[in-house]
Amino acid sequence: MLTPGSLASLGAVLGVSSHLGYFIHGEHHRQAVRLFTVLTTSPVAIFILISKLDEPASITFAAQKTAIAMLSYLASLIASILTYRIFFHPLRHFPGPFTAKLTKLSHVLRLLEKSDNYIQADQLHKEYGDVVRIGPNELSIKIPEIVPLIYGPGSKCSKIAWYDVVGLPNKSLQLERDRLTHDKRRKVWDRAFTLRDYESRVVGHASTLINQLQARSGHEVDASLWFNFYSFDVMGDLAFGRSFDMLISGKKHYGLEALQEGMAPLGIINPLPWAIPIFQALPQPAGIDQWVEFSNKQILARKKYTPENPDIMSWLIEAENGHTDPVASDPRWLWGDTRLVIVVGSDTTSSALTHIFYHLAKEPHIVSKLWAELELIYTPDARYLNGVINEALRLHPLVLSGLLRQTPPEGTMVGNTFILGGIRITVLAPTWSMGRLESCYESAEEFLPERWGERPELVLNKAVFMPFSLGTYSCIGKQLALMELRVVTARIVTQLDIAFAPGKDDTDLLEKTKDVFTLEVAPLGMVFSPRRK
Repeated sequence: MLTPGSLASLGAVLGVSSHLGYFIHGEHHRQAVRLFTVLTTSPVAIFILISKLDEPASITFAAQKTAIAMLSYLASLIASILTYRIFFHPLRHFPGPFTAKLTKLSHVLRLLEKSDNYIQADQLHKEYGDVVRIGPNELSIKIPEIVPLIYGPGSKCSKIAWYDVVGLPNKSLQLERDRLTHDKRRKVWDRAFTLRDYESRVVGHASTLINQLQARSGHEVDASLWFNFYSFDVMGDLAFGRSFDMLISGKKHYGLEALQEGMAPLGIINPLPWAIPIFQALPQPAGIDQWVEFSNKQILARKKYTPENPDIMSWLIEAENGHTDPVASDPRWLWGDTRLVIVVGSDTTSSALTHIFYHLAKEPHIVSKLWAELELIYTPDARYLNGVINEALRLHPLVLSGLLRQTPPEGTMVGNTFILGGIRITVLAPTWSMGRLESCYESAEEFLPERWGERPELVLNKAVFMPFSLGTYSCIGKQLALMELRVVTARIVTQLDIAFAPGKDDTDLLEKTKDVFTLEVAPLGMVFSPRRK
């Protein structure tokens, strides 16, 4: 007969053994749903086993023994995990909140009220220093040397488990962890980004935007919303051969709403790779279902026709149909890359434009200097224009919290700090905070476009500037995004006066913008009026 004491002892031994023998080794995020299923069904199996071994045991007694065995197992498993994380983990000597040593759930709970991960990360660095333990196995590092080390071309760091699960069941260029596979897929994308094929279309949408702002001359407009309309319409045209016509209608397309709803959960569950598959296996909120449905509809509709002018999907569809390489012909790539192009082709451009014009409205002298440069002729090499764009991207990066990477097995050295390998520590450079380092930028909190032109001495360490990431995994649409930013900024500055709407300032934009891996930009009330010579 199995006594309560023997069951408690057995459960305790199994709890410690499963931690030290299994969970502490390797990655288990792909098995999250299976492990969760085992956990939730084990009580039934144990109950049946006890009932068979203890005949004729009563149902109540068998249930009590089952509870003892399960509670003992879970208590010893949790105790073993917490003891290891506090006293034996390789990161135990790094400073940080005590709760961060115990579980990443403490991070999630802090984000429930407001998706402001980048602000919280900055506060932690101010409290604990340049290297902060922000999770049981995770460090946030605000040291300039970290940027090329973990993101640069020669980096030995790799993408973390999060990239495996966030896009399931599909694959995409941005989520691919294997470097060789990523490089093969990137060659397909490289063919799709010939800028001369897209410039006239970008200029055409910019003209439509200008016309709409002129039609609302002197009246308050939500600049953030209209830049969203612009970027989403451009994305639709260049990716799928059809604009969503939001610039013409002046109304938000349901696809834009679906995108924002679909990205919102990443502001909360982003730090928990193991939780994402479990979350995906459950009934999804309506917003996420709508996002998946919208993105699927775009590629299904696009595959039914051939546009007059090639678009990005022309090359991706051709690669799938070519069947020359399994990496290209796997249909999961096309579904996943469709979502990728919608996100990076719209969210990033609109957030950058919003912050550019926030600074132009706040500091009119910058507009005057920019207008003087663009008055005679606009060229892509306009020095001050590029400085304005770079400065906005420095202070308001497209991915605020930084990109997560794993250290190599042999570990890595950051400045005077050695970070152990073996168990693959997760590291990141908090992008928003890095852009404000006084050791890298003189007068770091000030918006000074001159630092990228006639006053290069204001940039003390350019290596930390990475608005589109660096190295192998850098953003493939960088040049297209910069072209859009230059065209729209130049056209508006030369044709319209820019100001905050009466009674409006930067409060909403700076305090209500959400960190959802990319940015969900808050409203920005502005007034555009005919340019006064």
